[in-house]
Amino acid sequence: MRAVQQLLFPDPQPLVERLGCDFFRQLPECPGVYLMRDTNDVILYVGKAKNLRKRLNSYRVANPDRMPRRHLRLLRTVARIELQECPDEPTALARESELLRTIRPRFNRAGRWPAPPRFFAWRRLEQQLQLAVAETPDG
Repeated sequence: MRAVQQLLFPDPQPLVERLGCDFFRQLPECPGVYLMRDTNDVILYVGKAKNLRKRLNSYRVANPDRMPRRHLRLLRTVARIELQECPDEPTALARESELLRTIRPRFNRAGRWPAPPRFFAWRRLEQQLQLAVAETPDG
């Protein structure tokens, strides 16, 4: 017989409380981008998903033992989630990248600034081939 641990207090569900269970039931199962906004309609976070329903359902429970504090703060601040459906995952990735660089949301860390261009360079030296990655093209 397995012992079952009873929770004294259930894990908080701030998004379910604010957006309702129907919001999560009606999410599309397609690729897309989601924008989490606060009460002033400021975009706090931009994310991409190959399945919006699965991805956003992962935010339902805000378990303080399993989530970083930064994510818990985000979930407590979100008032609305805007969806942008995309035809496929590469399109969603490109859209997310564009939004991250133009909006630079407070809770996103990666992808907020465009990476500097890199160039693959090679040079033949007698019997050797020298390879390098450079920040400027070499003449």
